[in-house]
Amino acid sequence: MFFSQLYAEHDSKTVHKWSSYLDHYERHFSKDRKKPISLLEIGVQSGGSLELWGKYFLNATKIVGCDIDQKCGDLSFENPNIEIVIGDATVKSTKDKIINHVQVFDIIIDDGSHISGDVIRSFINYFPHLSEGGVFVAEDLHTSYWQEYGGGLYDPYSSISFFKRLSDVINHEHWGIKRARADILSGFALHYDITFDEAVLEQIHSIEFSNSLCFVRKKHQEKNGLGVHIISGKVDIHDFEHGHLIGEPLRCLDQSYNPWDKLKTAPDEDWMRLAQENLVQADKIELMRHTIRVLGEDIKALHGSTSWKITEPLRRFIRLAKRLRE
Repeated sequence: MFFSQLYAEHDSKTVHKWSSYLDHYERHFSKDRKKPISLLEIGVQSGGSLELWGKYFLNATKIVGCDIDQKCGDLSFENPNIEIVIGDATVKSTKDKIINHVQVFDIIIDDGSHISGDVIRSFINYFPHLSEGGVFVAEDLHTSYWQEYGGGLYDPYSSISFFKRLSDVINHEHWGIKRARADILSGFALHYDITFDEAVLEQIHSIEFSNSLCFVRKKHQEKNGLGVHIISGKVDIHDFEHGHLIGEPLRCLDQSYNPWDKLKTAPDEDWMRLAQENLVQADKIELMRHTIRVLGEDIKALHGSTSWKITEPLRRFIRLAKRLRE
């Protein structure tokens, strides 16, 4: 494997990758190794990975690295096609600097903070700037199972939950209901204060998961449909006539009656919303209990005060007067 060999022989700036990543990158990128590609890597550490990409993609026109660490601004490279941008890749000002170098990338690799919100924002920011047939790679998705990185096994808003949801986006034509692709991402939009462009979502062609990796490939919308029915062969043991199906698209069954399709949000998102509402109500109840205790103590203190004792004959007279009027 050429990439593994390059990695083993690399003796300049340090680079950190998990061993399984090397094989996956070779499988996905080997066909593009000699093409004039452009690449963006978010999170460059000491810059070693940028050097490796420069060696692997022999004819790369531009390799841009982005890192929030100011020290990366001091990095220099022998390869004149490698550029460094300093800043948070999830914010517009940094994005503008990146796009100023290259408008469209063929490969985008997110090896940044690995915090779920940052991973999702990076995808939203840069997938629109991916070329036809290009691929967006999210590294180290194991962090999406950790609370410290904004995740958890069943966290509905973790980065891996987001990429799983994109598999439904790919299959939009089979939903059987009139809903936009962005609708099923509305929970992420609200949670992270982001927006989803329907025209961008319809360009998601495929999603592939490997251990801690996700590859999302982009193609024009017309290439992402199921296509028409094609039949090959002449012998059918069921003696069924297939001729009328040739060239026909799939007839999607109407699912407007399906209770699972009537849900406005995913069940896991509803559970989180209800859990948060319960916490708010519990806080309110606790505040009320505390207020009642304080009032009780105030009343007790009032009853024991000198003024209360002095005015006791007056209150007794008022109660007697009320009974006489009755």
